[in-house]
Amino acid sequence: MSRVYGDSTPFPHDLDYINMLRDSIDCTVRLLSAQHSIFAATERARAAERARETDVRELNGLFERVQAAVAPAISEGVDRTVRTAAQIVAGARGMVDGATADLDAQVVAESAQARHIVDKARETVLHAVEHFMERHAPPRSRFSLQLVASSETNSGQITINTPYDLTVTFGVALPNTHAWARPRRISDFTPQLEIRLPKESGWISKRVEMAPTRVERMFISELVFGEQFGVLSLRRGAASGPGYRLRVGLNDSITAAISPLKDDGSPDQGQPLVLEGKDLTAMVALWRAAADSIRDLPGLRRRLVSATFVERPLMELDSPRLLAEAMVADIAPIVVEISKRSGAPGELVLRRTLGEGRREETYCTHAELVDKIRVLPPDLRAVFSPLRLTDSPGMASALLDGPVPGSHGPDSPRFSGNPGAPALAASRPPPVGGPSRPPSVPPPQGTPAAV
Repeated sequence: MSRVYGDSTPFPHDLDYINMLRDSIDCTVRLLSAQHSIFAATERARAAERARETDVRELNGLFERVQAAVAPAISEGVDRTVRTAAQIVAGARGMVDGATADLDAQVVAESAQARHIVDKARETVLHAVEHFMERHAPPRSRFSLQLVASSETNSGQITINTPYDLTVTFGVALPNTHAWARPRRISDFTPQLEIRLPKESGWISKRVEMAPTRVERMFISELVFGEQFGVLSLRRGAASGPGYRLRVGLNDSITAAISPLKDDGSPDQGQPLVLEGKDLTAMVALWRAAADSIRDLPGLRRRLVSATFVERPLMELDSPRLLAEAMVADIAPIVVEISKRSGAPGELVLRRTLGEGRREETYCTHAELVDKIRVLPPDLRAVFSPLRLTDSPGMASALLDGPVPGSHGPDSPRFSGNPGAPALAASRPPPVGGPSRPPSVPPPQGTPAAV
């Protein structure tokens, strides 16, 4: 591993974890801000419904008292008195019904506003996850990739499954200079490729025999790269004509099977042919060469296509806090270990070997991260307690009460390990004023909500 902890022991993940940590905290803060919006909006709608029930109960009670007061006049009075009493009862009923209708309209408006706030909060969740996952993939995430050819180009999607049941799918932004920006033939990877495939033979009695078949002129119309399997669809045209589908198993032993495709690209009936010997070696080598050529595509992911948490779309998520808690639980053991091995209290330090006796050091302070968290209400800040950022002196009270002193972090790495090179440290200035409240308090009644 090229990365080490602050005490120079090996760090198990070869990625810029400090930068990922900052963005992870930003993402979870936005998730919890959205949670606050959803909770406040739904509670406000429920409070309006409860107030309506109370007011309607009191209005109906008032009508019953009016009705009881005039009841003797209706049963015992003269005609004019009876008519007047009936008018009083009818008028009271109408006024109560009108007031009830006004209350119902207020509840409907409050419920519509709550739904608007919840929808905007869910959009915030989606944008926060997109911003984070477009730039980072947490350790132990699993990637799968699909490329599909059209007549002139290829389009792709990348799916990332995180260890905490967040699954996101992005489109792939292929630059015009990329080899996969255009349809590719098998010959781009193997100049000559011949395998034995079933062929019909005979003029009178048709029979199927295994015959050598050249396939290097075929196009790769689909390429799938998963954790335990891979797929190559090979067709006469980039997106047309018959061909073959190769499926490679990537378990303990490498297996491969091939099946024919119809003119429209759909699988033909029948059992796939299990490849053996030279055919197996040749086709697995082809798939590996094609798969190796797309290993840079995860870094080209753009435009979120879909996102789910525990198989539920984020735009239907009622409790973003659950996702925030899952993200914090995933990073907490690593953050605690980095803190323990950083040497200086209240710092998170990682180093990367550059060669020639030099190391690049990336760090951030607990205070910097706590300052990000403090924009949340106190009850939501508790989600970050597994990170143990408040173990540093003064951090616990700063997190709950006042501003964090010296809350700043590096904008550029500093270097160590080369006696002839000066230590470089850059930091951004502390924020002006105190932390702002998250945009999660519902607006006054009758105004559009925004998260």
